[in-house]
Amino acid sequence: MTDAGSALKYTRVAMLLHWTTVLLVACLFALGAFMVELPKGPARGYYFALHKSLGICAFVLLWVRVAWRLGHRPPPLPDSVPRWQAHLASGVHATFYVLLVMQPLSGYLSSSFSGYATSWFGLPLPSWGWRDAPLNELFTELHVLCSITLLVLIGVHIVGFLSHVLTGQRSLGRRMWPW
Repeated sequence: MTDAGSALKYTRVAMLLHWTTVLLVACLFALGAFMVELPKGPARGYYFALHKSLGICAFVLLWVRVAWRLGHRPPPLPDSVPRWQAHLASGVHATFYVLLVMQPLSGYLSSSFSGYATSWFGLPLPSWGWRDAPLNELFTELHVLCSITLLVLIGVHIVGFLSHVLTGQRSLGRRMWPW
């Protein structure tokens, strides 16, 4: 950790990867909530295919983030951040990575056992399963559980950010802002 005044910003690449992930995940949540309410038909199929394609993009982006992170350590936290907050932040970030792996994998497996083909923007992808309603339901439930957990974690992350900004640690809150 460092002094509060010298809290460093993340690199531009880390910021780009972070905010691209934020936008992609927000689109996936909005699309997911919208598409499940549609009646079966071509429109529903279109939005499911789009959701799957964007989910695959999120999965690939995650691995780009992991590769970047392995070569570029995040800036240290200021000494003014209590240890429990530093541990909580570390745990939240690690859980984000786990969920961002589990979410697309559970979706892909659900799709594989649904009997519907998975493609990436029209490019057919291999199926990892066969038509099996109980397995489809299992992976769908896991996908939903990961979604709920991810939403809760996003809320914790935002509350943490706001707590830093509202308690006068604005430099800490600005570490991921590109301006």
